[in-house]
This record gives sequence, structure tokens and C-alpha cells, in this order.
Amino acid sequence: MDKFLKFIKNRWFLLGISFLSLIYVYFLGKVALLTFTSYPEIENITTLMIMYVFINFLFAVLMFFTRRQVPTIITAAIIPFEAFLLMIVGFGQWHVIIPPVAVSAFIFLACGVGESFKTVVGTLYLMMFIVGGLVYNVFLNFGISVSYVLVDQIYGEDQELDYSQRSHDYLTTSDGKYRLVHYDDLSDNGTVTSYYAEEAFKDEEYPFITYRRVFGCRKVLAIAYENANPAPRWVSDSILYIDGKTVDMEELFASPADDEEEPEETTTKAPPTRITITEASAPDITTEETEEPEA
Repeated sequence: MDKFLKFIKNRWFLLGISFLSLIYVYFLGKVALLTFTSYPEIENITTLMIMYVFINFLFAVLMFFTRRQVPTIITAAIIPFEAFLLMIVGFGQWHVIIPPVAVSAFIFLACGVGESFKTVVGTLYLMMFIVGGLVYNVFLNFGISVSYVLVDQIYGEDQELDYSQRSHDYLTTSDGKYRLVHYDDLSDNGTVTSYYAEEAFKDEEYPFITYRRVFGCRKVLAIAYENANPAPRWVSDSILYIDGKTVDMEELFASPADDEEEPEETTTKAPPTRITITEASAPDITTEETEEPEA
């Protein structure tokens, strides 16, 4: 037993184990990215939450055990910022936010750095959480979110999806590359049904949960009249027929940079519209020919 305790307290062993804490940095970053870009479809919420809490608890024990090692100290300084980003992009999903926030606060206070560093940086992080959370909450009341701003900047269109109005009756292509989803926005003026095309090949599946890629989806149709029947169907793996028109997915999901290059090509390759060299001398020739008979 003494040899075992001596072995696990060896500084080289602790240093090697501490590198595993960097996996938690990747884990939190991945969770924040998926929370921001995708819609989570959960198969079993109870089992998923038990597994999620256990993973956070396991890394908390590992980092506390190696709290004086440099890799763990670096991790302890990074994960509060990742937890803040997770809070912003997943605001309201507290079952996803609370475990990482608790772990990051605990490890930051327990890591082996000076108290002055903890006081200064900890105060900055605390202010970031409080002020950032309040400001973001105000923006949400005006319908402004990170996703709303980025979609408008990248794709040039306003888009704020309410996942509570999302239908799970998907219409997917045979190759599974694209998916058509509709949202029913219920209001006092009636129901507005919006159809969006999504890139299904960017979905990510994990145990008990599937992340459906939503960020970058394109609005295909919005209808507000009663008894509407747009009759959507996939003509091919890239052509959608809806409400009497066809939509090409390749063109719909083309990057903004590709759209900007098209006018440049047409303007540079367009031939001159007029050639005036011979046409300018034509009147002189005709006048001379008419004058010769008079002479």
C-alpha cells in the first residue's frame, strides 16, 4: 500500500496524468460549439444527464488530484472562459451550463497558483459572467443573439429559430445529405409556417443524443395563408420541389464568396456592344454614290 501511495504521488506520474486535463478543454469547446450550431435531439434525458454530470465530475477529480501541475494550471485558467461561452451560446439550457461552470470555478480556486493571480483573474472572470450574462439577457429580450448576428453577417439574412416550434417530421434526401424542416409560428394573427433546408451530413451522433446541424440553414418558403399545401418533395438528391417551384441545394448553399465572383466574370468577359469604325464611314459612302448620277 505504501508503494502504491508513493507511486501515485510521484511528480512524474502526476505530470503525466495532468496532461489528461487538456482533454477537458477540448470537451468544453466541443460542447459549446455543438450547442451553438446544432439542435439537440435527446433519446433519454435522464441517462444523458447522468453521463454528462459523471464526465464533469471525473475531470474535476482528476484536475484536483493534479492541481499543482502546469498542464492542470493552464487548463484551470482556460475553462472558465469556455464555460462563459457555453453560457452565452446555450443561455437557458441550465442543465448543460451548470456542471461545467461549477467545475471550472472549483478547479480555478483549487489550482496551484498564487493568491494574487486568483484574486485578479478571478475578479475579471466573475465580472465577465455577471455583466456578460445581464447584457446578453437584455439582447435576448430584443430578439438578438449570437446566432442571429452571425447569420446576418455571414449569409446576409435575419434568422432567429425557435426550437420549440420545430417539427420533427423531417423530409430528408435519399442520400441523407439535405433535410427539409418546418417551423410553425403561432401568433394572434394566425400561423406562419417557415420551411428551412439544412445540411444533414453535418449532423453528429453521440450516445443518447444527436446534434442536428442548424447553423447555416436556408429559408426556402414562408407561408401564412390557411389550408396551404406547398407539397414539398425531393425531385433528386439536390433538387427540392415546393409550392410550385424547384430549388437547387447546390446554389442555395453556395458560399457568399462564390456569389460575389459571378458578376465579375460576366463583366470581364462581356464583348464590346458597339463597333463604330465601319459604321461611321457608311454615310459618306452613300452620299458619294448618290452625287455621281447628278454629275
